[in-house]
Amino acid sequence: MTDVFDPAPAAALLAQAWREGRQLSEIPADIRPRNLLEGYALQEAFIKAYAAETGDREAGWKLGVGSAAAMQAAGTERPLVGRVLSGHRYDNGATVKVLCQAPITVEFEVAFVLGRDIAPGAAPADPMQAVASTHIAFELVLSRFINRRAVGWPSFVGDSVGFEASILGPQIDAAAIHRGIASVSVQANGQAMGGGLSGDDAIDPVQMLRHLFDHACYHGLTLRAGDVVTTGAVAKPFDIAPGETDLSAQFLGRTLSARVVPARD
Repeated sequence: MTDVFDPAPAAALLAQAWREGRQLSEIPADIRPRNLLEGYALQEAFIKAYAAETGDREAGWKLGVGSAAAMQAAGTERPLVGRVLSGHRYDNGATVKVLCQAPITVEFEVAFVLGRDIAPGAAPADPMQAVASTHIAFELVLSRFINRRAVGWPSFVGDSVGFEASILGPQIDAAAIHRGIASVSVQANGQAMGGGLSGDDAIDPVQMLRHLFDHACYHGLTLRAGDVVTTGAVAKPFDIAPGETDLSAQFLGRTLSARVVPARD
């Protein structure tokens, strides 16, 4: 292996796996990213390759591994950042067709829609000054790897932090986020799946948005007006098996819902 990392071979491998609904055991060692910087280079190439092949386009950002407990367990100092694609972003009540028939991790999150472009280094001191609206959302995590935890963080970052789909729900009052987290209720097929996270397991959605601004500045990326930013789980994540699942959540008097079904049916 040379000292210069070329993300193109691994990006093509991941893009093909996503298009075909397959999962990989790992990226071959000779084309695998060795650190997070190479992982983000792979992510950029992977998303561009997938978008070029499918006609999709970038539509926002996702953050993960952002709680104090998660970062300590991962040995990282900041959350991980991935991309959201327009063809995998849905509105409230949508039916989401998933090609890869493997367990999906469901995360109930707070999402922001950016109200203006943010060039590197031009983020406001108060992140909410760049926000047009605040929403509740589901994120579906379904990695291109069979075991996303076993492949290492650089590969997982290259895989866009396991992004499969996001469902943008009703608008909420940003000032009431923390009050709402204490009473959030999430269901799968009518069964309660746990409530809001607290303590070291919790995240601060506004602080996560600030992390995204820092990430974009460091990597020279311009955030765009209309970008959707999902900020990480505020309720206990859970897995659903392949097949049909009805998801719902209640937060501050608002209801979020989606149906997940196999794409081949």
